[in-house]
Amino acid sequence: MAFVNATIYVSPTNPAILDGIVVIENDKIIAVGKKNVVKLPKNAKLIDCKGLTITAGFWNSHVHFTDPKIANAPSLSNSELSAYLEQFLIKYGFTYAFDIGSFPENTNNIRQRINSGSISGPLILTTGLPLTAEDGTPFYVKAMNIKLPELTSIDVAAKIVNQNIADGLDGIKIFAGSPMGPGKAEKMMPVEIAKAVIITAHKKGKLVFAHPSVNDGILVSLESGIDILAHTTPDGGLPWDRQMIQQMVKKNLYLIPTLKLWKWSLLNNNQSPQQIEDFVSIAIRQVKDFNEAGGNLLFGTDIGFMDDFDPTDEYVYLQKAGLDFRQILAMLTTTPSEKYGFSKQYGRLAVGMTADMVVFKGNPELDIRTLSDVKYTVRKGEIIYTKTD
Repeated sequence: MAFVNATIYVSPTNPAILDGIVVIENDKIIAVGKKNVVKLPKNAKLIDCKGLTITAGFWNSHVHFTDPKIANAPSLSNSELSAYLEQFLIKYGFTYAFDIGSFPENTNNIRQRINSGSISGPLILTTGLPLTAEDGTPFYVKAMNIKLPELTSIDVAAKIVNQNIADGLDGIKIFAGSPMGPGKAEKMMPVEIAKAVIITAHKKGKLVFAHPSVNDGILVSLESGIDILAHTTPDGGLPWDRQMIQQMVKKNLYLIPTLKLWKWSLLNNNQSPQQIEDFVSIAIRQVKDFNEAGGNLLFGTDIGFMDDFDPTDEYVYLQKAGLDFRQILAMLTTTPSEKYGFSKQYGRLAVGMTADMVVFKGNPELDIRTLSDVKYTVRKGEIIYTKTD
């Protein structure tokens, strides 16, 4: 299969290839380059991509397989689950997803069906259920009659983390700061317990995500050695302190901004457009300052918790934070592939790499919203989504 006449970004840093070709055989890329250089196999199926742009497949590094529509995945037919995954991730070019909070048995059923070929879908990594401090289950989780695993001591923390990893989880998530409800102070995880989580996970080669809630949660994350922050923290109403940002960068703390989440949450709480703009602008400033200081960013939207799956607003907000298309593409492709240990397979369009691609309409250098206007999503050399005009 050959995708021809496309503008191709083989990586976030390489020059764009105009009038280019990507040739796929089975699940691998076997050629990529300019039309007058790449030799087409005689039996290749040609897909004309005039006016389209091709990049490597996208990562969404903050999702949840907790939507009530799939809360009992084993009971869903393959067609029902496929239809959901298409709307959830695939139609927006996400060929990989890191789930950082769900019931493992449910999420494992979904990814087992994908891995077996019963349905088409993204590569799914998961942390399973997040871990909290004692009495630290967030108020909105309690409202669903769910109690998260609580870490009451260093020994308990190490035991639970070891068991989760033995059960096949790909990472760990903690609530460094747990929201306890309107007007109530966040429940902070003790630093020594957070450290026990991280030390145990790192011994097994696993990353640890943290939900910070507020700036104190970032400080817990910094002191304990967290790998990835799951959110910005606009609740404080202020930009981040320069010294804290410097520490975040120095300690190689990665950030998932989830900027659209704040708009969605405030809309659901009937806040005015001005209130929403003011709140989101704080998070945008936090991302801007972090990025300008040299911080590492990952793309993620908190879908599954958020029921609006379209990532367009996230792209627009990131651009407002000063990021250009190339930087956003790195958040979607090379940065997560490297961080999660897949840089030899995913994240770039090169000979020998897995044939995971996004083909979308328009020029993202001119309009970042084109990233959401996906024509084809390709996973392991198979077109698993086609937009019908």
